Amino acid sequence: MFLTCVPKLILPAFSFSRQQNSVLRRTVDRIRNSLELKVVLQTAVDELADLFQLDACLFFWYFEDSQRIQVICEQGQTAEPSYGGYSALADLGETGQAIRRGEMVVKGTLPLPQFLNSLLRLTQPNRSVQTQFFGTETYLLLPVAGEQRIGYLACLSHQARSWSTANLDLARSIAQQLEIAIQQAYLYEKTQKQAQREKLVNQITSQTRQSFDLEIILTQAIDQLMTGIQADRCLVHLVEEIGDADGARLQPTERVRTPHGEALYRRHLYEICRPPLKPSIADFDPNGPITQWVIQHRKPVIISDVTQDDRIGPNHPEYQKAEIKSSLVVPVQANGTLHAILYLNQCFETRYWSKNDQKLVRAVADQLAISIQQAHLYAKTQRQAADSAAQAQYLAKTLRELQLTQSQLIQSEKMSSLGRMVAGVAHEINNPVGFIYGNLPYIERYCRDLLRLVEAYQAHCPKPSPTIQALEEEMELDFLVQDLFLILNSMNLGAARIRDVVTSLRNFSRLDESCRKTVDIHEGLESTFSILHLYLNDGVQLLREYGDLPPVECYPKLLNQVFMNILMNAIEALKRSVVEHKVVIIRTERLSRDLSGEDWIRITIADNGPGIHPDVQPKIFDPFFTTKEIGQGSGLGLAISYQTVVNQHRGQLRVYSEPNQGTEFVIEIPVRTSKILTPSERGEVVGARV
Repeated sequence: MFLTCVPKLILPAFSFSRQQNSVLRRTVDRIRNSLELKVVLQTAVDELADLFQLDACLFFWYFEDSQRIQVICEQGQTAEPSYGGYSALADLGETGQAIRRGEMVVKGTLPLPQFLNSLLRLTQPNRSVQTQFFGTETYLLLPVAGEQRIGYLACLSHQARSWSTANLDLARSIAQQLEIAIQQAYLYEKTQKQAQREKLVNQITSQTRQSFDLEIILTQAIDQLMTGIQADRCLVHLVEEIGDADGARLQPTERVRTPHGEALYRRHLYEICRPPLKPSIADFDPNGPITQWVIQHRKPVIISDVTQDDRIGPNHPEYQKAEIKSSLVVPVQANGTLHAILYLNQCFETRYWSKNDQKLVRAVADQLAISIQQAHLYAKTQRQAADSAAQAQYLAKTLRELQLTQSQLIQSEKMSSLGRMVAGVAHEINNPVGFIYGNLPYIERYCRDLLRLVEAYQAHCPKPSPTIQALEEEMELDFLVQDLFLILNSMNLGAARIRDVVTSLRNFSRLDESCRKTVDIHEGLESTFSILHLYLNDGVQLLREYGDLPPVECYPKLLNQVFMNILMNAIEALKRSVVEHKVVIIRTERLSRDLSGEDWIRITIADNGPGIHPDVQPKIFDPFFTTKEIGQGSGLGLAISYQTVVNQHRGQLRVYSEPNQGTEFVIEIPVRTSKILTPSERGEVVGARV
């Protein structure tokens, strides 16, 4: 018995008999009957075991990086467990060294041709070598080239046997045909995996393009990726936004249900895991060694066994708690920018990440990078649009305020000009009226003296001449005496009325009171009523319900304009009304002190007119809004009134109205404007203006 190692590719071509060719064709046909790699390998093992009447036949892969072999399929039984397990090459002695060199190994009686004697290296009897392979004394190991690695067909026999040249040639031919079948299976598997990879990437691409929400994009992507690659955990770490890693760890964890499990996300982190594994997102360390390595080098990290990785080590608490055995970490980057890191973790068993796995994860990472970039651009566009909309709204508001300010300035200038004109006219009227009103008592006294003189003449000359009698009859002296004092009394009343009107005009315009001043509100109301006296006599009844008001510190001229605008609107509304008794009610009252201890007053102007439609009420204080016909209203009266009460006096102007139920305007202002608080500061609930 001896161990023989035959270097590969140095044996001559085979020459088979007709029977051997028939057996070879039949065996090869069975091996090539399938394109699935596992089926091909198992068929080759079964055929060899039956053909050579072996006790066991194996196929194993040799892994150069780990210097181990793994049995993929077998036929029969060996003395040691073999299927699926790993064996270190160092434990196989010289047989292991031959496997490392890719040589054919023969253990048993070998009748060799003369020309092979110089090519075969036989073991020396005095050398201590490993003579058993999986518990067998006789075996034949045939190298089979695979996809970037080498495999072996192992023919095992528990009894000593002789390997004939024909058997060796037939076995080597089957091994060579198996290489072709493996290449075809790899090509088929590569095509299938590429199709699956493209399908999964297309599916993820389609899903990510349906939304710009990062939560939806990342959650659905890792859900599909974990299912497609059959991983146990999948996590995405957004590294672009981890400026405050500690702050990110304090964010609460949210849960999202997906078709394949429960996805969790925390600020910058999204994870999905396969039951019964527990989520590990709460224990994820954004400053972990693998994360920092990927951020620094921008390259994938492929770890088949995390305990053998120097960056992690066998006792890393985070990996132990998450039960991670194998990990595939890929950077998600585009245009030189690292957007995220994608983690694929295997927990139930160690896993060798195939080239196909790596290509699939990289393809998904590339697509995720594009999707994240698009989501960021969309979010940036949305923010810019929101900022532009806010800026446009601000500019529109500023424009409206400028228009209102301009209109107020124009209105104020008009009122100021009107006030100066009214004051001038009042002053000019006041002088002659004062002269007339002051001289009327003297005229009355002079008339009485003259009448006494006439009466004295009549007493001393009871029989006047015919000429004087004719003159008395022509003058109707008795009627003249009776009507004279009535005329004087009417003139006195008219002069008094003119004087009162002039005083009301001066009080209303208050040119000498443009600043803040303490006044009697009732006096301002009465002066307004005097000016509107003509309108009030047009079938409109005015009712006063005055309360006990203290002197109010305000801008009297501006408040009088407010009273004028509201009363004019009430009178015009009543003129359009069909009610029989048209009434305007003015109420004043003193309000109780607010939380700050300040006194307030309330002025209510109500009418029983047609009311204001609900659709119009929210707009009545808007500048330039009017329900009147063109040329009959500017839409500034109530707008200026609102600005006067709210801005100048820091009060409130509200309106309550229902169709056909009349309208009520409520004015509330503080007694002292030197310490005015807003309604919210007074502890009141501030509602809409209408």
